[in-house]
Amino acid sequence: MPIKILLIKQTSLGDVLHMTPLLRAIKKCFSECEIDVVTDKRALGILKNNPYINKFYVLDIYRYERDMFKSPRYFFSVVSEFISHIKIVRKTKYDIAIDLQGLERSVIFLYLAKAEKKYAKGKWLFLKSNYYKDINAIHGLMSFLDFIDCESDGTGLDFFLPSDIESKFNEKINDANVGIEKDYIVMSPFSRWTTKDLPIEKAKEIISVIRKKSDMQIIVSATSDYKNDLENIVLGFDNVLSLAGVLDIETLAYLIKNAKGMIAVDSFPMHIASAFNTPLIALFGATSEKRVGPLSENSSVIRLENLPCAMCYLRKNCTNESKYKCMNDLDSEKIIHTLFNFL
Repeated sequence: MPIKILLIKQTSLGDVLHMTPLLRAIKKCFSECEIDVVTDKRALGILKNNPYINKFYVLDIYRYERDMFKSPRYFFSVVSEFISHIKIVRKTKYDIAIDLQGLERSVIFLYLAKAEKKYAKGKWLFLKSNYYKDINAIHGLMSFLDFIDCESDGTGLDFFLPSDIESKFNEKINDANVGIEKDYIVMSPFSRWTTKDLPIEKAKEIISVIRKKSDMQIIVSATSDYKNDLENIVLGFDNVLSLAGVLDIETLAYLIKNAKGMIAVDSFPMHIASAFNTPLIALFGATSEKRVGPLSENSSVIRLENLPCAMCYLRKNCTNESKYKCMNDLDSEKIIHTLFNFL
């Protein structure tokens, strides 16, 4: 019988992508093992083509968090659905189960899973726990290999794209009625935290500096929530294109994989660039590159030095008297100089 292993990593997208070197190492260590994964449905675009995964247990975490406290009816509906997922996981007996998330909503799966050996991120009662802080998240996840006597296979991220990804990408681009040139730079100025976002004027300034050096196409990408912001950023520039809300996870990955270079804030697109070793300039302010910075060879982190409030980890409502100084005062010339050194 093959060894059965359960990995729990529900959110967020970047964190899920960080798990992929662990998957690869475990499969190399136990070549006949079956690895099942508990994750959120939004992460399927990252993992569904991964050859090391046997089966998924798919949750809808963001909907649960959004709906749970709307009313008593919603609360009991969400709890009931969550329990049903746990019951399904309990139908299989695992040799090893690991919670890589370290949150209450993830560790409950570990507590209730039928597994001979259980390990968890953080500090939890009756569980062998793996607590780490202020090290890169990928190194932290890889440290779980010590518990199961496996060797690391390196920290490179795996993002497997489907065989028909080129046609899917072209279909998205044709539907949006835009043209993608052979050579282009991708800019990803926004994230899920306001404090990590590039201010619109700073994004425009960076594009202006690029234009002093090159007329290469610049593609600014974000979710549909930022459509108006992206239209403001690209306004007045030649050969600068907004793709707000046009691409899904897989086609976004294809865009970044084939880019000549990328400028990104601390966000999921930044991690995609790292996975494909796309020349990357990662812009940091409110968060720490020691914890989540790219480890790829063709990457460089730029932040505003000697700022007392740096790495504040506030999601919004910057407390600096010069609002969002950590991003507003980034040196655009340095950003572009570093990028073009890669190119």
